[in-house]
Amino acid sequence: MTATVFFTGRREHFFRPLTWEDRECCAATLRSLYDRIHGPNADYSEALTRDLVVEVVLRTIAEPDYRRGVFGSAKGVSAEEERAYALKMLRALKENGWLEDHKDPIDLRPTLKLTRAGKEFAEVLSNLDNTRTKTRQRNMRSAKKSLAAFLETRDEDELLDGYDFATRVVQDLQEDIEYFRALMQSLTREALEQKVAWGEFNDFLEKRFSKEMSVRLVADSVERHRGNIVEMLDEIRAIPREARDAADATILQRAVWLEDQVQGRSATLWLCERIETMVEAACDLKLPMLRTEMHNYVRRFTSLLRQALSLDYSAESALGRAMAQVKETTSVDQADFLDLLAARLACAEVRLPSGSIRWSYRERAEDGYVEDELLINEESRIEAAMRRGEAQAFIISEAQMLGTLKALTNGRALRLSELALQDASDVLTSMHAVGAVRSNEGKRQFTAIRLPRTFETEFFVATDFEIVPLGAGTSPLAESPDPS
Repeated sequence: MTATVFFTGRREHFFRPLTWEDRECCAATLRSLYDRIHGPNADYSEALTRDLVVEVVLRTIAEPDYRRGVFGSAKGVSAEEERAYALKMLRALKENGWLEDHKDPIDLRPTLKLTRAGKEFAEVLSNLDNTRTKTRQRNMRSAKKSLAAFLETRDEDELLDGYDFATRVVQDLQEDIEYFRALMQSLTREALEQKVAWGEFNDFLEKRFSKEMSVRLVADSVERHRGNIVEMLDEIRAIPREARDAADATILQRAVWLEDQVQGRSATLWLCERIETMVEAACDLKLPMLRTEMHNYVRRFTSLLRQALSLDYSAESALGRAMAQVKETTSVDQADFLDLLAARLACAEVRLPSGSIRWSYRERAEDGYVEDELLINEESRIEAAMRRGEAQAFIISEAQMLGTLKALTNGRALRLSELALQDASDVLTSMHAVGAVRSNEGKRQFTAIRLPRTFETEFFVATDFEIVPLGAGTSPLAESPDPS
């Protein structure tokens, strides 16, 4: 597989326009061009002409922030100079591979279009714009719907879409984690400057949390949909081998990049394994990290806010004047000033601010408290033993459960409906068997395959599963994954 060389031909100096003094204007122009052509409000009937690019540049340099980077502090700039700059920007974008000539296929008019690289990087600049409101993320629900659609219609594109949505779940959580880490750094920096980051905190509450993160933590929570997704993946793995082979061939035709990943294995089973791994990583790793970072940020902001409300750091306050004087004086004067300040504060009396709480001094009696003698009889021992037994009745060791299943299977496939239910221990074994098999240690010894039927016992009604030791065969009702 040959590597793609990027900086060749017209793209040799691709990022040169973004390194000049007017780079902010260039970035704003690229954002505007992308939104005008490919954004949500784009008019696809309008072709990208030379005049349209010039119009976008002129509208950009009309804003004061970008105008200063282009013309400096010059006040009188004529319309001819502005248009000359717009034409210069157009030539720079064409020469460095952002724009290219294109002929309209309808009327054969000479037009322009963003190159493939120009479109991709302009989209990145557009997405990085903080003024844009991001759409609520629903990748977890989308992944579940794609898997359900694949089971219903056997459309291989739905399985590939489910894999794509599952990868975005982890990416979204990682972006949120980085966002809170950046907020923490900004909060610390503003705290050193004796400011409270109200703007960023309000932006977090009004835009990010209420419109995006609350949905991801509730409706789109990975923990909420984890069980359904795992069950759907088990149903996909249980598809008969002939149908799965046909799906593998179609998937490899539509996603050629999978050939290097699967290396002779089933593409369907590989996608199921990757989706389950990413969902587990999002639940067990990324989501707890996100909650921790969010909690740390809110706790730090609350602490700084309380400190700011309890202490007046303004220059007009006595504390502010004292700190400013210590900062401005020399080391010798600082020592004298601090000695004088300490002498003034030495006679200060510290009291509780609230008068509603009254503290009274209580003298301890000379004769200390004598505890009653501990009485131990047969009745209390039996009661303690019963409590221990009740507490440990439903505590099941995973290693013990796997050992029991290993003894029951004895190298052959075993269904849950075949387990004998003679006592409470057998009932607990059948109820927790699938969970033990799906654990990290259980996956090394067994495979749990969901069967298309349910069974009923005297104690419960449940979906039937087949527990297959690795290396053993399966029954005709289910197809086990490839050993590879």
